Amino acid sequence: MKVLENVRRGVRLGTIVGAWPAGVLGGLCLLGALVFLVGGHEGTARKLGAAGVVAALGSMALGVALGAATGAVLAAAPRAVLKRPPLRGLLAALTTGVPLTVLGVAALTEGEYTLASYPPSSHAVMWSVPLVVALVMAAHSGDIAGVAPGTPRETAPPTP
Repeated sequence: MKVLENVRRGVRLGTIVGAWPAGVLGGLCLLGALVFLVGGHEGTARKLGAAGVVAALGSMALGVALGAATGAVLAAAPRAVLKRPPLRGLLAALTTGVPLTVLGVAALTEGEYTLASYPPSSHAVMWSVPLVVALVMAAHSGDIAGVAPGTPRETAPPTP
């Protein structure tokens, strides 16, 4: 039961974390598609719209998956780790940050491209996004694990 509760709380936070980039990416692609459509480039507008839908859905799916993974890892963590906020936050940050970083590096280095092929602005975005997501999950790790103040615990007496 504890695992399902943690996963549910993780999925709820993962949905929120995934919704921000989904909205930004979807909105930018929609705006770009509208510009190309007005300019008479229907094919480009259609491709950009499809890319926006894939990016938005992918962002939401990734947020839900990372939230569920964080909830499951925190449910399996020893109680001694969960009682210490720095260790609990580090565990949550590593659970979300490492896969997101690996996915970003894999996406950028497919084909003949290397990380050196991209300008510094791409690196700033590529390294800051996993960091922000990891920090958000670390900050809310107590909520996911059910040990933060104000979160109902299994040992808490029922309220009248």
